[in-house]
Parts: sequence; structure tokens; C-alpha cells
Amino acid sequence: MESRKEMNTLIGHGFVAPDFILEKEHVFGSQKIPDVVIQDDGNWLPFAPEAEWQARREFDTFACTIYNTTKPIQTLERKKYGTVSNYAERHPYIGLGITPPGANPHDVSEWIRGSGMCLETSLPFDGSVTSLQLYRMPSPLPDSLVEEGKKWLEQYAYLHEWCMLPTHDIKEKHERLKEELRRGTVSVSVCGWREKNGIYYKEDGDRDNHWTFLIAYIDDFPIVLDSYPPFIKKLDKSYNFELAKRHYIEKKVQYKPIAKPKMTWFDRFKYYFKDALQPV
Repeated sequence: MESRKEMNTLIGHGFVAPDFILEKEHVFGSQKIPDVVIQDDGNWLPFAPEAEWQARREFDTFACTIYNTTKPIQTLERKKYGTVSNYAERHPYIGLGITPPGANPHDVSEWIRGSGMCLETSLPFDGSVTSLQLYRMPSPLPDSLVEEGKKWLEQYAYLHEWCMLPTHDIKEKHERLKEELRRGTVSVSVCGWREKNGIYYKEDGDRDNHWTFLIAYIDDFPIVLDSYPPFIKKLDKSYNFELAKRHYIEKKVQYKPIAKPKMTWFDRFKYYFKDALQPV
């Protein structure tokens, strides 16, 4: 049997690139994400959640598209609403029925948009989960977790869109990503991982096989919060990302019914017999 390292070399870390992207897949504003500046300097590090490793000593989950979609959502929630949440990656993983080699990140975002999120405490990735088979249980998701996801959707609207394509020029990609980071959190595809002198890079011919969280540009170096250690990685200034997706959440307005004043027995008497009480 192949080792986890050999499996990663063969099929990547969980990112399955889409064969093509349809207009209905929310490309460049087609989903009408509000065009508002949320973090003016585009640096989301102050609001970053605690990093989590998508693997264990015994196995890899091949869930990078989930880890690096939930983390941007948590970051947005903390920035916009001051809420520090930790959402369970196993929730969409099981709901989507993911197995190696992984998933298309668009499918992950669409599942969350339709099914919501549940807390890590409800479906933890703890020491009792010692195999990929256990990670994928319970399947199907029990009603309690389905309902928790629905409650999240009652509170939040989640939107997402592709904001960059492989055909864009490298310079245009980085300019676009810097601007997108002002308006939401961003996930990007990368080739995981080549490193030299502390800088992660791609070689000509490398294809992206990993999905990660682009959290800032510092001195024009892209910085990612990754699901493999070291969790904070500095990328080459001309790193040629293939795909990127922007995330956005908005709290839904909760309408409360206006309480009607209580009627006394005399008020009820006057209401029901108002015609009889009219002077002749």
C-alpha cells in the first residue's frame, strides 16, 4: 500500500480542478456579491483563526478545499461581527461524500451555501478519529447536524465567486487578488509545495494540486494560511496561481413580530359588543 507521502505525490492534497467554469458558477460578480470594502489594507492576519492540519500521522483527509473554505468564512465572521467560531470540516466533507483525490472547491462552497455550517464541537476531528473511514462517519449526516446547518443559514447568507482564471496574465492576477482581498477573503489554488530559502514557488509546467487561504500581501509577497505546517507561508512575488475564489457573508435581518397589547376583559367586551353599545 502506498504511504501518505506517496499518495500526496500522486494525486495532490485534495484539490480537484474543474474541467471548465460555467457562467452559472458565480464568475466575476455574476452572483452579485456586494462591492464593498471590508478590510481596506487587504491584510486578514489579525482576524485569522487558529490553523488546523488537514492530516494526521496515520492518514490525510484530502480536504484542503474544505479547510481553506471554512477558514476564510471564520475570518470574515470575526472581522465583520466579532464572533470567533470554529466550524467542523467533517460536516461538508461527509455531506458531499468526498473521497480521495478530493473535491472541486466550487462544489464545497455551493454545499455550504445550501446546507450551512456546524461547530467543531458538534463533529470534532479529535484523537478518536484514527482513519479516513472514521473521518467520514457518521454517514449520512444525522438530523441534528443537518438542523444545525439550517440554523446557521437562518443567521448568515454566504456568497462566493471565482475572481481569477488561469488565462489571466500573472501581473493582472496579483493586481486582481490584492483588490479582491479588500472586499472579502480569498482562497487560491497552488502547487504544494516547493520551497527555497523560505520562499514557496512554482516551476514551469507545475499544475496546481492544493487549495489554500490567501490571507495577505506583505511587501508584495503573497502570504497564505495553509492546512499543512508551516501554516504561514510566504510565496514568490510572481507566483502563478491558477484559480481564486472570493468569499462573503452577511447576517440576515431577524424580524421579530410586534407584540400586541393585552386586552382586558372590558376591552374585549367593548370590542365584541361595539355595535350594541352604539347610541340609538
